[in-house]
Amino acid sequence: MRPFRQRWRRSLRVFTIVFVVGLTAFFAINVKAQSTSNLAVIAGNLGIRNESRSPQIWQNLARTSYAAGEFAEAAKYWRQAVAGFEAGGDWLNQAIALSNLSLTYQQLGDWKEANSAISKSRSLLPEESRVQSPGELKAIGQILDIQSNGQWEQGQVNLALETGKQATNIYVKLKDNLGWKRSLIAQVKTLQALGLYQQACQAIIPVVESNNSENFVIPSQDCQQLISQKLAKIKQSIAFTKATRSLSENATRSLSEVEVSLKNIQITGARLLGDVWRQLGYLKESQQLLEEVEQVVTQQESPQEQALVLLSLGDTYQALGNRNKFLSVSEDNNYKKEYENAINLYKKSINVAANNSFLKVQAQLNLLSLVVDKRIGLAVDLKASQKLGTDILSQLNKLPQNHGMIYAQISLMNSLVRLKQEEKLQNSSNISKSSGVNSEQLSNYCLPNSAMVAESVLGNIESVSWGEAGRLGAKAIALARDLGDFRATAYALGNLGTVYEKNQQWLEAQQCTEQALLLSQNVQLNAPDLAYQWQWQLGRIRWLGEAKDVKGAIGAYTAAFNTLQSLRNDFVPISRDGQFDFRDRVEPVYREFVDLLLQGDKPIQENLKQARNVIEALQVAELDNFFRDGCVVVNKAEEIDAIADKYDPTAAVIHAIILPNRLAIILKLPGKKDLEYRESYQQKTLVKNTIKNLQTYLIQPGNTPEVLAESKKLYKWLIQPIESLLESDRDVKTLVFILDRPLQGIPMGSLYDERSDQYLMEKDYALALVPGLQLLEPKPWNQVKSSKLKVLLGGVDLPQTLEGQNFEKIQKLLEELDGVGKNISISKRFLNENFTLTNLQQELALANIPILHIKTHGQFSSDPEKTFLVGFGTLLKSNDLDKLIKRGNKQDVRAIELLVLSACKTAQGDDRAVLGLSGVAIRAGARSTVSSLWVAEDAVNTKIIVRFYEELRQPGMTRAKALHNAQKAYFQAKEDQEPHFWAPYIIVGNWL
Repeated sequence: MRPFRQRWRRSLRVFTIVFVVGLTAFFAINVKAQSTSNLAVIAGNLGIRNESRSPQIWQNLARTSYAAGEFAEAAKYWRQAVAGFEAGGDWLNQAIALSNLSLTYQQLGDWKEANSAISKSRSLLPEESRVQSPGELKAIGQILDIQSNGQWEQGQVNLALETGKQATNIYVKLKDNLGWKRSLIAQVKTLQALGLYQQACQAIIPVVESNNSENFVIPSQDCQQLISQKLAKIKQSIAFTKATRSLSENATRSLSEVEVSLKNIQITGARLLGDVWRQLGYLKESQQLLEEVEQVVTQQESPQEQALVLLSLGDTYQALGNRNKFLSVSEDNNYKKEYENAINLYKKSINVAANNSFLKVQAQLNLLSLVVDKRIGLAVDLKASQKLGTDILSQLNKLPQNHGMIYAQISLMNSLVRLKQEEKLQNSSNISKSSGVNSEQLSNYCLPNSAMVAESVLGNIESVSWGEAGRLGAKAIALARDLGDFRATAYALGNLGTVYEKNQQWLEAQQCTEQALLLSQNVQLNAPDLAYQWQWQLGRIRWLGEAKDVKGAIGAYTAAFNTLQSLRNDFVPISRDGQFDFRDRVEPVYREFVDLLLQGDKPIQENLKQARNVIEALQVAELDNFFRDGCVVVNKAEEIDAIADKYDPTAAVIHAIILPNRLAIILKLPGKKDLEYRESYQQKTLVKNTIKNLQTYLIQPGNTPEVLAESKKLYKWLIQPIESLLESDRDVKTLVFILDRPLQGIPMGSLYDERSDQYLMEKDYALALVPGLQLLEPKPWNQVKSSKLKVLLGGVDLPQTLEGQNFEKIQKLLEELDGVGKNISISKRFLNENFTLTNLQQELALANIPILHIKTHGQFSSDPEKTFLVGFGTLLKSNDLDKLIKRGNKQDVRAIELLVLSACKTAQGDDRAVLGLSGVAIRAGARSTVSSLWVAEDAVNTKIIVRFYEELRQPGMTRAKALHNAQKAYFQAKEDQEPHFWAPYIIVGNWL
């Protein structure tokens, strides 16, 4: 499985810059020789004057200068030490001094000298099999650590990982707990850069734990299991470290140097674990752990570690803001508090960090990228942001030119472009007429042999120009090329192309983007996670640019789509706060492609079929992103069109896709190969607001007039354009909807036809919602009930308060379950204290039970953490539901043919809440699911559900028709005809 490297994420990318700085300083100060040998010395002409001081004195001077940040002086002293050790025939200390000299050159950004020094150091070392003492072996490990760091800084991530693993193996042989943990910390940054977050989580756990000094074993469990098993212990361990830090000075002296180093390593490891948890989406756990670590580091005089923890905590709060904004109701602005917390933490980190350090710049970059992002909903302070941008720019010019600098320059460039756009927007509000395009044209840095402008903006200036923003991109490209970092070069080229695109310099944008794409597809790099971004960008440029090349745009979008499909399994490592990135950086590729394919009044059949496939792939990708699992849909799925033609010749399949300026409808009629296309020209905001209003009115009784007003709009836009086609085909008896996510929260039966004064439910159509163009091994209900049917019943009717939420007593639990039992043979029923995960799992594993009926409170959300069923004394979250429904034996082919979830609801204000319902059902292998979208009166729910089971017993009945008949029977009884009561139940999946 290839990792999906999420290099666009600012926090991860910039974090790696500063982590290296802290780690490399540690190596330089602490590497010491343990023994010497009389092996032959490989001489090197370093051009050093011999002076009377001993090499040990030069070495101490070098360490002191390095610790003070005086790297040029340190390099001079290391060269003297190297010469002294060479003259004395001390090859081991010579090799160590050379490695530290390399490390010092790394800090200076002098990669030619750094590589030369580490190469000479390695050439002095014997093969591991010829090592004569543990001291020699340990020195080799430490030198490998430094070489790995240099490879990392030059963007040679895979090499850095392999070299680091060699060092780790040496420390394991030596049973060197401290060296092993340092080496694991170094490995974590490479694993993060490769998107291997699960491996990073596993590697960092032993560093944080205090009781594994003799094991030298990396756990094999996934990170979620590790969190559940070890979070409490890790917190206790950190608390012990906190207590140790608060000891008196005399008591602290009693600890050995190794013990103190291990405690320091543990704190660093805990911070990194908080970062990895954030990247995997465990945001609350990340927040809790990092806040514990912050309390520890504030008690010690370690400004760098404190600044790092504040920075990590700021990144976590930003991720929390992203997630909460993604899931929030429009009028709910609570997510802004998370962003404000992030801003304050970044500011604290800046104040604590040393001047002219990567750490300080990193915190400033993260702060600037956040405050100029209008999507977070906070006002942009132009003056403060401009000053921050110029401060960062002036500091960048004083820092070493390394791998991290490339991404820092790109981050600053992107923030400055956003800032210039905001400047223009604010200035234009005071001017009656403003031009649509930026008047300042950027030089073309993507022409062959173009000169890279390296001038910097210095002096007392108030803002940075568009031209300087472009030059930052050009400098990043030049540096990446100098370092031989293909990935960083492609990244810089593509991002500069984005700047040209925003400035509507289409030729320059295309040239940069094509170069970035070519490099991303180079066999030496092979970075599909970058390639799809530049294919997408190229499609936009061709479509929206001066050429208006629709055919070329379709070709580019097709390539981007295919690349994303090849990366499907690689969505897994994206962090759960990556939902925000998914909506921002992945989903638009699919939607824009569909919009492009459906241009014109009558798209060709090829484009209609491709549009359906693309929107289907989007919904699968959404499920992958929901579960962080690229294996949601299994191979035995069948196409909906073929299913309808084979099993249900009365079914019409309706796709509804919300596009920016219209609602697109693609219709497949029974027995017809050609697809029909219609569209309703309504703005996306109007469609989504109508959906939101209708949902709000439906979930409360007494809103029938408001429901009618909104539902008739949706009927007019969605059903009326294809109504004549449906009515003219007398075979159509079932409408199978494949709806865009926001529409899935509306039961289609509640749509109102004002011309016939009927709800769609009143018409002679069974209605079903399917999550995509495929169904898993569909069986008609007649086949299912040909064998003896059994139902497993469960539920909780007691009032409970769980995780701060109150759940009322369910009044009709026993009445509903008794009613079900009158129609279907009961396997077992588990109520209240017996409604446990273990009981249900055991019963499902032992017996062939095709129906599982659960009546308990529950909620479905597009956030897995907010998707749950109420168990007895606990909430069963999405992963628990997966385990609950899946059979114990993976080879067991028996399936849940029908899952009924009574008394559940979708999260209010979440326009993708049905994603949680669909996800749980599909992931669990349930062929079809009947569930409520909101909780209506319990007595009404019970009547409809019991009638549903009665209908299922009728000959020739389908699941969709049974539900339709049950709702219609309640409506026709005229007990209460409000949609609030009869409409909440929908059937998802197999309708047959």
